[in-house]
Amino acid sequence: MIGSLLLAWLLARPGLAADIPGATDACLKGMAETTPSTEFVLLEEGLAVRHERTTLEWQRCALGQRWVAKSNGCEGRPASHTWAKANKLAEGLKDGWRLPTGEELLTIVEKCHYSPAINPQVFPNTPAGLFWSSSADTGGLERAWSVSFFSGQYYRANKTQSGRVRLVRGTLQRNPPPP
Repeated sequence: MIGSLLLAWLLARPGLAADIPGATDACLKGMAETTPSTEFVLLEEGLAVRHERTTLEWQRCALGQRWVAKSNGCEGRPASHTWAKANKLAEGLKDGWRLPTGEELLTIVEKCHYSPAINPQVFPNTPAGLFWSSSADTGGLERAWSVSFFSGQYYRANKTQSGRVRLVRGTLQRNPPPP
């Protein structure tokens, strides 16, 4: 009885951080990872991850790609949208998925490498391009904040530009990384 309960618990639990390979070999020499794989826990059979430092849950693939567990990767080409279309697409989603704020999107930037400036083990096959946030630029009506995953920089982009979408759910928490 206890053995079957333990087995059921193990099968129901989210993946462990150890389930995601490290990406230190992708870093430039002498630079430390800023979003190490150990900070992420697999959810939904690898389709999503929880960033333990922020408590945010992220879809591993950009909108337009699909998660393929067998190859442990994202397949297909991510769709590009204007900011208005990205927001409209995110509005109709279920299970709490939404467009991230600019601050949230910056939490998954990997600063030890670029092109793409994101952990390739946590977010496989991420294109090195502009990703939209839900944050409008209050200083310019025709601009919104975005992150370039080529450089990891935050940009004020024209809302008519094409950008990609990575969905998030939850509320940003400021938990310090473990020592």
